[in-house]
This record gives sequence, C-alpha cells and structure tokens, in this order.
Amino acid sequence: MAPPLVRALGLRKEHRMALTTVHALRGISLELYRGDFVAIVGPSGSGKSTLMNLLGLLDRPTEGRYFLAGQDVLELNPDQRAQVRNQRIGFVFQSFNLLARSTALENIELPLVYAGVARRERRRRAEAALASVGLGDRRDHWPGQLSGGEQQRVAIARALVNDPLLVLADEPTGALDSRTSLEVLAHLQALNEAGRTIVLVTHDPAVACHTRRVMVMRDGRAVREDVVPERRDARALLAGAEHGSDAVRRLAPVPAA
Repeated sequence: MAPPLVRALGLRKEHRMALTTVHALRGISLELYRGDFVAIVGPSGSGKSTLMNLLGLLDRPTEGRYFLAGQDVLELNPDQRAQVRNQRIGFVFQSFNLLARSTALENIELPLVYAGVARRERRRRAEAALASVGLGDRRDHWPGQLSGGEQQRVAIARALVNDPLLVLADEPTGALDSRTSLEVLAHLQALNEAGRTIVLVTHDPAVACHTRRVMVMRDGRAVREDVVPERRDARALLAGAEHGSDAVRRLAPVPAA
C-alpha cells in the first residue's frame, strides 16, 4: 500500500490569554491518501478551521508532527514552508479571496507569479486552469462582473494552477445558494475523480455527503470518522433539477447563515 500523502500526529493548538489557555486542538491525528476526498465537519468552535490552517501551513501547532508527501514540514524554516504552501497546497475559501482590481485570469496567475514562473508560461497555465472550470470566456472579467458561483470556480482554478498535491476547501459553498453550491460540489467531485486529494471543511452534513469520508470534530477533538455509505452525486442532482425534480431543494447543501 502506498504511504499516506498527509500524516499528522498528535496536533495540538493552544492560544494563551492573560489568565487562561484556549485549547483549540487537543491531539488530532489523521492520515490522508492520494485521491482521498475528506470532509471535516463540526459546529463553530470545534477546531475544524484550526486544523485546516495547520494542514495548509498557515499556522504552526503548539505540539505534534506533520508530514506531507513524506516530508516533515514543521522542521522547515518559514521561507521553505511558504514554498511548500505555494507549490504543493491549493486553497479555496468561502469568501473567494479574489483581488477586485485583477481580472479572472490575473487572479489565477498569482500563485505562479509568487513561484517565479515566466509570464508566457503562467498565462498558458492560467488559461488552461480557467478553461478546466468552464470559464474560458470570462478571462477578462473582473470579480464584480462574475456571479458568486463563477467567482468560486475562479478560486478553484487558482487553487489548481500550481498542480498541488493537496487541495484545502474551507466552507467553499457557505456563501452560495443551493443550486450554485451543487455546481461547485460537482466541480470538486470531478477533480477528485481525476485523482485530486481534497479536504473540505463544512458545518453542513449535506455538503459532507458529497465526499468519500467524514471526520466529525467537537471541542478540539476528532470524535468520529466514517466512510460515506451513499455519496451524493452533485451532477446527477443538477441534472434532475433540469428535468423538474426538486432534488436540489431537498438535498442541496444549506448556505451558512
């Protein structure tokens, strides 16, 4: 069996205040293999976003070890961790995080700019990434000219442009309506079927049902981990809606309040 792509051991995160210590994570261990599609589910304050930040090297644990593709990334210096984050990890956020004064294509090019890719090559790769999410004809549009779903698809293309080992999606449907949420989930499922390894953070069990495996968190701990027995197919739900089915209304994820 191939070694895990992600191996985290005893991750703890504490925030020390003046008179108290907040235990955001209380010893999380997990393994992810290439081609996994895992949802991290839990209420606000459960530690799921803290765990996402640690996996994305946006923060460091108070205690624990983290291996990505066999590399002990916590032993790297800040510049080396930034390089791993840029080249090996793709991020998709609830708020899209697109630059308002840059076109869709320019937003996708950003990780390649930071990686030092030559202009002609980064333009080629950005155009291919934009086409892969069905927005090749929106390359010169500003974010304000795009719908919420289109903005999230641009964000997905940006996450993929460096061909990362791991895609981290933090509440990617939280700001979207039900139908648009399904469209984004359909893109994520297609990426996973093509071999991408995806971790999706969500508060919504209906969103988690589109993944392959679910880790439930509460109070900084992983309290349960299950294989999704009957994974929902977002593309099939969308197709049913086009033929008059109420599947989108009944089964689509509910946007965050």
